[in-house]
Amino acid sequence: MQNWRIDNLISCRSDDVKLSEGLKLLRSRSTTGTLAAYDELDFGELLQFRQIFCQEIDDTINGSEPFPGEMLKPSKNRVALPNDVYKILTDYYNSAYDHQFLTIAESTSTNSGGSIVVPNIVNQFARVRIAAEIFGSAMSPRYLKNAYILAKFVQENQGNETTDLYPGQVQYYFEHTIRISGEPTTHLLAFIRWYEPAPNRHIRFYTSIDENENNSNIELWQNNFYDLRRDCLIPIHYIYSRFVSCNFVVGKKKFVSYQAVIPINRQFHI
Repeated sequence: MQNWRIDNLISCRSDDVKLSEGLKLLRSRSTTGTLAAYDELDFGELLQFRQIFCQEIDDTINGSEPFPGEMLKPSKNRVALPNDVYKILTDYYNSAYDHQFLTIAESTSTNSGGSIVVPNIVNQFARVRIAAEIFGSAMSPRYLKNAYILAKFVQENQGNETTDLYPGQVQYYFEHTIRISGEPTTHLLAFIRWYEPAPNRHIRFYTSIDENENNSNIELWQNNFYDLRRDCLIPIHYIYSRFVSCNFVVGKKKFVSYQAVIPINRQFHI
């Protein structure tokens, strides 16, 4: 009833130029700029993505969940993973699902009844857009400076869970499709080499003032990587932010070079 009365009043004043110009301001407009990155998902999907980012969700995230973004070129289709990465991918699925997953070689040498054989073919991508931010990888030297990322890991510390940020370099992103419970499911994952920490917390938080670890967001890490392990594969949803990497020398008589990790904060307008 109220809307009918408003429409009637507007129709009676259709020749009012000022009213016509004012009504243009009330028309819905398409989203532009960085906010347009969220248009493709509904509110529930965006809320889930934010909860994943803030680690406010208890569900296991496997990489098949919606996210506000897309994989970007350059890309390589139908690429066979190296054997070590392929084994890590199989271990990843065994951790993410309540099913048994096997490599192709394992399926031929053991009784694979009821198990899921993991295909060894993926589509590789050098970049990914998450919301309005683009992350690069070592797959394309042109985008190497955007390949340095931070991700959160939950660890057990004397019976208590602690969350820590680890820096790494993305080697490439890939999408992998596998049949689970008879349905093809596509996972979007990142293959990352993680940097080893400094030998002690004093060096790690070398730039802090009065030994207060909370008053400086610059950390020192070693320049070499951890060995390959299961954590080298993570869903792209777990990427926390990018960071700027630069050389930092510590010491008076014996100089030791470390990598200074300077985070670049991300913002979500949800």
